[in-house]
Amino acid sequence: MFSLIIKSYLTLFLSISVFSIILFFVGIFWIYKIFIKSSASEKKELSTIQDLSTIAGDDILATQLDLARAYMETGKEILAKKILQQVIKQGSPFQKNEAHQLLSSISQTT
Repeated sequence: MFSLIIKSYLTLFLSISVFSIILFFVGIFWIYKIFIKSSASEKKELSTIQDLSTIAGDDILATQLDLARAYMETGKEILAKKILQQVIKQGSPFQKNEAHQLLSSISQTT
């Protein structure tokens, strides 16, 4: 009887231990995925913005419009659309108008 109780406790302890270890590693995975990967992508975006400001000088959005035109000429409409949508969000009224015109020309060709 005593040995049966000990075996039951050992089995219960082992199953709880295994579950706890699995739960720990799942938690570590989610922490890595949420915090470390997101901060790495933010750093990449920041370096891209810094690279654009180095190339473009003060007017990054004008350079983005030029880049979108280049993407359109090379057949990369999806990339051009993404850039134009960003210009529409952040640009001056003139840049927004030009971005809308370019987006409409992309829509007509596809």
